[in-house]
Amino acid sequence: MKTTILIPIVLTLACSASIGHAQVVEDFENGSISAWTTSGIVEIHSITALGSYAMRLKGDASAERAFATSGDVTVYMSAKSLETGDSCDVFVSQDGVNWGAPILTLNNGQDDGQFSSATATTTGGQTHIRYVQNGTSADYCFADNISIENAGPATPILTLSGSGSFGNVTVGSTKTNAFTITNTGNADLTVQNITGISAPFNLSGDTCSATTLMANEQCDFNVTFSPSAVGAATVILNINSNVATQSINVQGSGVDGTPPPPPSGDLPVFNGDGNVSRTALTLSQLNGSTLSMMDFSHYSHGTSELNADNSHAKEPSNTFNGRLVLNQGNSTALNFVERTSGRGIASDYNDPGRLPAFDFEFVQVGSHIIPKQRGLIVSGNIGAPDYQDWNYILEPGRVWDENADNGYSRVAIPFALQENQANCTHNGMITFAFKDDGSVTNAAVQVGGETCLYFQYDLWGMVDADYIAGPVANSATIVTAYESEVLNRLPVKPISALATDYPSSNVNVANIASEQASAPTTHGVLYNGVHYAAPCSTRYGDYPYCEVMSLPSYSTAKTAVTNFAYALLLEQDAGVRNLMISANVPECQDNINGTESIWSDVTIENALDMATGNYRLSSYEGDEGSTAVLNEFFLTYSHDDKIKHACERYIRKSAPNTHFSYHSSDTYIAGVALDNYTSGDLFDKLVNEVYKPLHLSPATYTTVRTQGAVNDPFWSHGMTWHADDMAKLGQLVNDRGVIAGQQVLNSAFMDEMLLQTSDIGLQTYGPESTYINGMWTYDMGQRTNAVCPSGSWVPYMSGYGGIGIVLFPNGAVYYYVSDSNSFAFGGAEAELHKISNICP
Repeated sequence: MKTTILIPIVLTLACSASIGHAQVVEDFENGSISAWTTSGIVEIHSITALGSYAMRLKGDASAERAFATSGDVTVYMSAKSLETGDSCDVFVSQDGVNWGAPILTLNNGQDDGQFSSATATTTGGQTHIRYVQNGTSADYCFADNISIENAGPATPILTLSGSGSFGNVTVGSTKTNAFTITNTGNADLTVQNITGISAPFNLSGDTCSATTLMANEQCDFNVTFSPSAVGAATVILNINSNVATQSINVQGSGVDGTPPPPPSGDLPVFNGDGNVSRTALTLSQLNGSTLSMMDFSHYSHGTSELNADNSHAKEPSNTFNGRLVLNQGNSTALNFVERTSGRGIASDYNDPGRLPAFDFEFVQVGSHIIPKQRGLIVSGNIGAPDYQDWNYILEPGRVWDENADNGYSRVAIPFALQENQANCTHNGMITFAFKDDGSVTNAAVQVGGETCLYFQYDLWGMVDADYIAGPVANSATIVTAYESEVLNRLPVKPISALATDYPSSNVNVANIASEQASAPTTHGVLYNGVHYAAPCSTRYGDYPYCEVMSLPSYSTAKTAVTNFAYALLLEQDAGVRNLMISANVPECQDNINGTESIWSDVTIENALDMATGNYRLSSYEGDEGSTAVLNEFFLTYSHDDKIKHACERYIRKSAPNTHFSYHSSDTYIAGVALDNYTSGDLFDKLVNEVYKPLHLSPATYTTVRTQGAVNDPFWSHGMTWHADDMAKLGQLVNDRGVIAGQQVLNSAFMDEMLLQTSDIGLQTYGPESTYINGMWTYDMGQRTNAVCPSGSWVPYMSGYGGIGIVLFPNGAVYYYVSDSNSFAFGGAEAELHKISNICP
């Protein structure tokens, strides 16, 4: 069990006193590491030590301290449980900048817990010491007995620990932060007084003013924050001493304390008795340090969300409102195994087994926990110092009580790691237990399923967690929005209900998505207003929160983002139909040698149809599969690089609208042209005027964007859907762009998508397939054992790896998500034809 620990502010000042040679010793016998600046897991340890205490580092940790003296520096260090490639290092520096090689290193085979020593010499009155543990949270380094012989003048050092940040505090309430002044030097420290504190802050419990502290002595004081109004407040706290005046900012914000509203009747509740049968992730295990990959059902409350009322879980007795912080806000190295067969590219990543820093706010209402930040959360740009391979997508989860949890409430949070600057998406779960008083277990983290044809992997581990309770700004709005999200989901039933709802049809639901069975994620059918949803598959059982599983769009975004945006603008401005590429994309106005642009006679709609006439290889995906496209378009991340490739890579081969050549870069050009033509951000306009009125999930409100000053959507891919979103996107096309009785997308454009006009697009890979307005089409009459005659066309959206949204002429919307690399849908076609005639 743990309680919340605020990461301290550690500030150190020193001055010199005229005393002769001295010995400085850091032996940790005061049981404190407050003088050290740390990262990762660093704590006082009492078993492996030269005295009563030592400093222990684990979890890829470091600890650094400056001493205001120099001389012959001796350090002692020991290690335990190191594996091949792990190490414990200690560095000594005179300036804290130039560290050089470690003066002592312990590796695998030197990890028997016995202390080793090393000595280095510093000059100039300063010594900086840094310990570094390279390994996981199961690898340990121990530091003890640091001495500096033949040192210069003795010096007092004022070290202040405590947090000057109060965060959000409800108006009318009071929060107290404790501070400690420690003399970590080797001469007397005199504190004259503490000044600068004024309302709404107050100084209390001051044992420091007019006090002299000898070496290693300390004193305490408190600062309280009692906001009387909503808004931020800041003062500067000054500590005046014989070292110097030391100042820190003290700040906090008064917030409206109106609690979140109680849950509406539209949110599921738990009616169980608490007697949940649990064989894994017990409270004891959550308080431990080891974890194995396991069936995802252990991360839930014992039943699927569709049947939550049948669970033995009961409504929670604790309420989580505030921040969940993993590993003190640092990234975390977890256990990692690549599962990709024959396509492994783990070496192409920076550090795929590392969980990005996690410090996010959550609001709980009833048994539902909601992340404040929804959609794509970028962890760091490629090439930046804090670059991570993965970005976060956080989703709402559940909170419940189990009788065996000793008064704790248990939390399950669905989340996804999405590849930075790409669409590859890995789904996982986080679970932990907590109490209202801030007590919290470790967090179990597991990723074991994805939609990512080229890279599959398992990621798991137990991570140190902190619960920092406090009001969350706009919590009532967050809850209301979530309740609306749940209320406006399509009515859902298990896909097996297709057979029971239409008993005379003899539907065999096992045939639906059978083509994707080698690597399924999920699939479903929307028919007569009911969403028949299949489970969401992982390598470790069904995903327990399928309704919020993050599903990458890949090229279905070409249809549902760029072509929908075009249809939105076209409905508002008929002149959009005649917009030219070169007039709206400056980078495409001239080709490489400065002659007339090959884009001067290409319309935006030509680009949407993959019919620009500009290409190199005439085969329908010959250009798209080239190394140049991979390296110059997909693996470049700035707008300048992407648009350079898109505008300059190809040559004029045929007249526009006469030859199909599939280019994601053409969709990017079209999106850029439309965005340049529109005032404001076109993607935000699409979200506000289409996605939100359609009641799509907040996962759709963000998209992958280019890095740099021009922060463009990728346009051709980069979206995240929920299964409910995919069904609604298909239904919007079937409804000819009408939302809530209003014509939002141009009806003529939607009729072309639905193949309701004479124009069915250009042929793609054969006479049975065409492409128009970002929509693929297929002649169902060309199948072996076809159920429809020749010329029975069906439109569908398609995405890389085995993703599709199919619009059957009987009104059924069928979607599938997989890594099967299969795009066939004959099984669904045959089964849904049994329910009603599928032939147009």
